[in-house]
Amino acid sequence: MSSLSQGKFDPETLAKRVPPTALRYLIHAIRPGATLARRAEITFHGFVRLKPRLPWLSFRGRETIEAGRSFHVTARASLGPLLVTTRDWYEQGVATAQVRLFGLIPVMSRHGPDLARSARGRLVVESTWLPSSFLPEFGAHWSEEGSLLQLTMSIDNEDVRVTMRVESDGLLRELSLQRWSDLTDDGSYAWIPFASHTEEERTFGDYTVPSRLRASWWAGTDREFEFFRAVVDTIHYSP
Repeated sequence: MSSLSQGKFDPETLAKRVPPTALRYLIHAIRPGATLARRAEITFHGFVRLKPRLPWLSFRGRETIEAGRSFHVTARASLGPLLVTTRDWYEQGVATAQVRLFGLIPVMSRHGPDLARSARGRLVVESTWLPSSFLPEFGAHWSEEGSLLQLTMSIDNEDVRVTMRVESDGLLRELSLQRWSDLTDDGSYAWIPFASHTEEERTFGDYTVPSRLRASWWAGTDREFEFFRAVVDTIHYSP
């Protein structure tokens, strides 16, 4: 039985399909009776850095997420007198990352299967801004391990497994996973612990999601590298 009723979120039927902690999180994140959103358009700002010893750069970004399918991100950062524009996207199993100066001069362009594997993990992490992505209708599989939630999403035939720490009121405090990345000593790709921490949340329409957050590579190790701090400005949801 679907957790949707005529395109609306129905917690009563969902209760038969997910563990209690997952239900608590989903009811907190999605207003009962809300229209199912398959798309989110997000604007946000904050600070980012590429390596531990490099300075923080201020940025503003815009992202579109399609539930379980794709993301497209455009961001602008200031590096002294330089304006750096980045574009990252994942869709239909293909990922691309581009960097331009002043939006015109190409500096870097990356693609390939390693970037795509990393991007699949990113899609699941950033889908916390589109929590309807985590309903069983989109292929989400939930389980509980002690006080932690385990979520598995199949993205273009590859499973992405994340661990969530949810508070008693349903707030998602932390999300962690092993992400494919080249942030290693020799620059080769490997599975690296990654975590996102919610500092504040906010309600946008029918959805309550992380609105102030930070993210780290090598999370939980002595190499932990916090690289991202963001505040969400707006989110627009559509079916």
